[in-house]
Amino acid sequence: MKRWLVAVCLALMSVPAAAQNNEPIPYDDDEPSINDKPTVDPSTGRKKRKRRNTDDRLRDDEEMAQRDESLTHLDDPNTGIGGELFAGLMLLESSRGAGVNPLFSFGVRATWEFGRLIPDEYLREMFFADAQWQFAQASDGTKAVNSTSTQHYFTVAPAVGLPFGPKSPIMAYAQVGAGFNTNFTSLVIQNTETPIIGSKFLFQYGVGIRGRPAIVDNGTLRISFRIELTRYLRGYMSDTFIGAGCGVIF
Repeated sequence: MKRWLVAVCLALMSVPAAAQNNEPIPYDDDEPSINDKPTVDPSTGRKKRKRRNTDDRLRDDEEMAQRDESLTHLDDPNTGIGGELFAGLMLLESSRGAGVNPLFSFGVRATWEFGRLIPDEYLREMFFADAQWQFAQASDGTKAVNSTSTQHYFTVAPAVGLPFGPKSPIMAYAQVGAGFNTNFTSLVIQNTETPIIGSKFLFQYGVGIRGRPAIVDNGTLRISFRIELTRYLRGYMSDTFIGAGCGVIF
């Protein structure tokens, strides 16, 4: 009889323990972090996780935002390479000291926005470089004695721009570069033509307004335009170009 009583008592004592062990695992946070170390609940003997404080969450969000910002330049759909046609007025300085000779001038340029190599979102829009060829032609003299001179300007010039706003496609820029000027002159005296060819080192500087608005939603194709004032120093002479150009940036 005593054995039956002991068995019944042991069975009754095991029921609350089993019910207690079947309770859900208590968590202090619905979204635990994988970096949180689990601890043991003394009431159940089971593991639970610590509550993540507000500072930890803010730090994780900030680190994620910095990581996304640092990788934005890798997702840029625009390569920053393009070209333009431009034309305007060239004020060619006279070699005889007679002021300037206004001429029509035109040219073509290739542009590389090398600032896109910079991860910073603002700085990467500021820097670009041009490689260009420009042409102007002048004629002078009489029917018996005359000359025709063609000027070819070959330059490479980096530039830095200041956008009008954080997301503005328009900027003011300044540019400095170098190259060479080749002059082809045909001198005619009494129907006898004498060709003269010469080249000089060229120094270029100027300022302007440049725009590159997107014409497709993802920015893979943009219109490029500018208004510019450029000076060319060739030897002891200085030529001034005032013009505008338009093209595309891929």
